[in-house]
Amino acid sequence: MDWIAKIVNGTADEFVHAKLVKYGVGEHPGPRGKLVFTSSKISFKADIDLEKIFIRAYLQGATSPTHKVSGTVICYTDRTADLSRIAMPLDWSKSKGEGATVFKSKLAETVPLGHLRELVDKDDPTTFFLLSLEPADGEKTWKVTTKPSFPKGMAAPKQPDAEASESGEGTAEKDPVFTKGTLGRTSEVEKMILDEVIPDVRTYLSPKTKTVTINQTIVIESIEIPDDPKLSFPEKRRLAKKTGRLIRRIDIDGKETVNEFRFKV
Repeated sequence: MDWIAKIVNGTADEFVHAKLVKYGVGEHPGPRGKLVFTSSKISFKADIDLEKIFIRAYLQGATSPTHKVSGTVICYTDRTADLSRIAMPLDWSKSKGEGATVFKSKLAETVPLGHLRELVDKDDPTTFFLLSLEPADGEKTWKVTTKPSFPKGMAAPKQPDAEASESGEGTAEKDPVFTKGTLGRTSEVEKMILDEVIPDVRTYLSPKTKTVTINQTIVIESIEIPDDPKLSFPEKRRLAKKTGRLIRRIDIDGKETVNEFRFKV
């Protein structure tokens, strides 16, 4: 289960904690998503921090024996020995990031489906799979395109200009672009997407549903910092407990639902 679904289901854990490390006290825009349903496909677009859902859904449903994979695996703990046991061409580099050592391996290969599944099954809270995937046989239903590096900074949402405000019209927000693609609409994949992406409103969908958009706000109300002088500042930041709310605004074919979920993790 992905971290957003864990907050919604009241089962926040170390995966949720790792995603919330970057947030300070206050309101923050959370990852957005968009789903488009047809009779045979589910198309998607999403911000960073939702990419694992769609990569896992692709690997669960795709049936071609081999797949083209490109992108980057990024770890914030040294998992090179563990991940190198997988039959994947992982060649690691090591660099000093902001307060942490970063391990990266770039990929541009054609590999068996089973090896890709084994790699992603090795997930942990501080590992990122920034991968693009497509069947090697050219089958068009399945595709995931993910940016191979983190965004350098999130642009502030555009504000409507004065003329638009006076006329009641705003500037349309652009769709997320960090990860996008299409999945075959099998019963197994559809269930996974509903359980992971929109568990709180899945009962509102019908066979005729066409478009679902997800906007989220993360509110950090308080932070409990460990009172241990032996810990460094990065360690205290990583171990701090956060209390807050996840606010989800979900539009289903023009009808919006707002739900709020509390967390302490």
